[in-house]
Amino acid sequence: MSDQRSKKSPEVPHLTYFDVRGRAEVIRLLLEETGTRYTERRITIDEWPDLKSSFTFGQLPIYEEGDLLLNQSNAIYRYLGRKFDLYGDTSLEHVRCDVIQETFVDAQANLGGFYWNPDFEKLRDEYEQQELPALLRKLERLFLENTADSGFWVGKRLSYVDIIAWHFLDYVRPFSIKTLQRSKALYRFKTLLESRPNIAAYLASSRRPATLTVNLSPFGGTPETS
Repeated sequence: MSDQRSKKSPEVPHLTYFDVRGRAEVIRLLLEETGTRYTERRITIDEWPDLKSSFTFGQLPIYEEGDLLLNQSNAIYRYLGRKFDLYGDTSLEHVRCDVIQETFVDAQANLGGFYWNPDFEKLRDEYEQQELPALLRKLERLFLENTADSGFWVGKRLSYVDIIAWHFLDYVRPFSIKTLQRSKALYRFKTLLESRPNIAAYLASSRRPATLTVNLSPFGGTPETS
């Protein structure tokens, strides 16, 4: 359960990010799914120019837990996957987790880059009709390669990459729900994951940021596009 006060406790994970979903949302979802209490500091865009130089490499999110401080989002995801035993059960499943995570690094860069493209409106129809369906077809093939046929991306149970995958698909949703729904296996996966009790409670709560990204983005920076 999130506590949005910025006061830190050495026993409680503390997350620092903007008041948007962005790169921190996978972290929040992992903590929420596992019932882990955490605190947050949510920085405004107006604050960021003065604060940026005080953060290592000038990057967010930052995850703190006792003496541990991590500031690379994908390293944080992997750390939480190992911490909560959500990293597969065998060495081959560990490798599949890694492959899927890296696949979604590329997919998120593709979609996020498009949302920030200054020619977003000009390119919107072409992206929705051509590039996005092709991307989802590739992801669906990778999903269906899990021969366990469990509804998860790796093996027979939840792993941290399921949260990463859901997060990406939820970025697709406000842009083109109809395209997502045509990828039936992916849409079914998304629906099942967001019905898990702790995740469903978080998604329905006021703790969740209202927007995908900051309002400087051509898409995703308002509740109506999130």
